Amino acid sequence: MSLKTSVRKHEFTISIIGTIVGVFLLLIGLFGAVLSSPAALESITEPMGNWVWWALVFGIILVFIFALVIIFRYKNLQEFKDLYETESKSKFRKNIVRIETLALKLGPEYEEKVIEKEEELNIRR
Repeated sequence: MSLKTSVRKHEFTISIIGTIVGVFLLLIGLFGAVLSSPAALESITEPMGNWVWWALVFGIILVFIFALVIIFRYKNLQEFKDLYETESKSKFRKNIVRIETLALKLGPEYEEKVIEKEEELNIRR
């Protein structure tokens, strides 16, 4: 399995982990640079010194990027489900290009679903 396929397959999990790391860095940056640190975070923010500003910047960037990835993935998944769950052969055939594009974005298991649906509806290529 290639790296690209693995990333697409685990994109949602990677995005959740990235968002959590971003929120953690954001909190460290906020409490270390802008707000007064609670005792629990002071042991982390104190040794970092001016690096808390970098933690704040990287936290904002990570949260923004990975939140967008989650939002776009959810949007693509909803559109895929709406187009995929039709029982009409003509509607499925009409939307096949968009369905395949979404399946490529969502990962290998969705590509397999499209192939199974084509077989179920007797659509030949």
